[in-house]
Amino acid sequence: MLNFIKKLGPGLLFAGAAIGVSHIVQSTRAGALYSFELLWIILFANILKLPILELGVRYPMKKKKSLLYGYKDLSNYHLYFFIILTILTMFIIQAAISVVTAGIVLIFFPKSISILVMSFIVLSLAGLLLYVGKYSFLDNFVKWIVITLTLTCVIVFFLSFQSFEIEKSSFFFSEFNFESHVDILFMMALIGWMPAPVETSVWQSLWYEEKKDFQNSFFDFHIGYWTTTILAILFLSLGAMIMFSSGKIFSAKSVSFASELVQLFTFSIGDWAKPIIAFACLATMVSTTITCLDAYPRVLANSFKILKKDSKDYYKEILLLTVIGTSLVLFLFLRNMKQMVDFATIISFLVTPIIGYFNFKIFKTLRNKSLYDRILYGLYIISLGFFSCFTLYFLYLKTI
Repeated sequence: MLNFIKKLGPGLLFAGAAIGVSHIVQSTRAGALYSFELLWIILFANILKLPILELGVRYPMKKKKSLLYGYKDLSNYHLYFFIILTILTMFIIQAAISVVTAGIVLIFFPKSISILVMSFIVLSLAGLLLYVGKYSFLDNFVKWIVITLTLTCVIVFFLSFQSFEIEKSSFFFSEFNFESHVDILFMMALIGWMPAPVETSVWQSLWYEEKKDFQNSFFDFHIGYWTTTILAILFLSLGAMIMFSSGKIFSAKSVSFASELVQLFTFSIGDWAKPIIAFACLATMVSTTITCLDAYPRVLANSFKILKKDSKDYYKEILLLTVIGTSLVLFLFLRNMKQMVDFATIISFLVTPIIGYFNFKIFKTLRNKSLYDRILYGLYIISLGFFSCFTLYFLYLKTI
């Protein structure tokens, strides 16, 4: 069993990046606000994003290098677009993740420490660990966190389900309104990072390139991918069974949200489990913070190497700049955790059809005649159509 776990790598790094904000925050909020009504949206998003994110393992398996080279082969403009997208979104997304993590950390520390200071501390420590340990630390740390959270979440779900009174719950599709701007924005935020932003297809390819172990990479990817899908369903179910059924809603403030999240988990187990649950949530968000903080400098450093045809590695320098830039965003714009998270996830939704189209163009050069690839080809068409139409619908709503 230990040997099997050791072979797993970037697939669980993908899970570690995914199950932070999108699952712990957004999926749980979906259940708390709309009961089980958005369950189909989570399943739909996971299925539609499968071919886009799968290219993050397919390309390095075929080419033995990262997906950034695939964008470069399409044209320099494709690679430039991805670099610009990364620079425009990295600080706000990292800030959103850091503030959620800091909120959970403050459960263990005196409330006299501000959320801003704790966010700086979390960000700085994560940067230091990556500066010293780089990929080897990331690979060894995150996989155990993902496994621990998965087991914890499954146990809590079954304990909660045993006390869940179905006859008192609403399963009717009456909470969500497709004509409501608020509801549409929430659904876009939910889909944007469900199971993860499409940019993580590039992140995965870089991690696979770094690990240099392609033998089990396809199996490794699917383990990580479908683990995130199951966890998203469980988190939504917990929000529906406990928060929605009781009529409670989550606070928009980071510290209050973290406390309410831990209470959600301990509702069916008892207060004795609060430290254990809090630590599991903390470890998960720490893994997400570290994983994403590694991804952005890795993307930019490798992009510069490709464009300049230079072997110099700028990873550590860009890592430092990422920490500084994220700290500035926290200092200038830290007001409301929910708004920060929703903004970051909606941006991810809006770029999905663009990155999806890039990946589709590359996929067509790599696919074979197998049934699996024919299914993925069809999913690509449906996915690009859905995300493009929904993006246009969003823009229409913003103009009326």
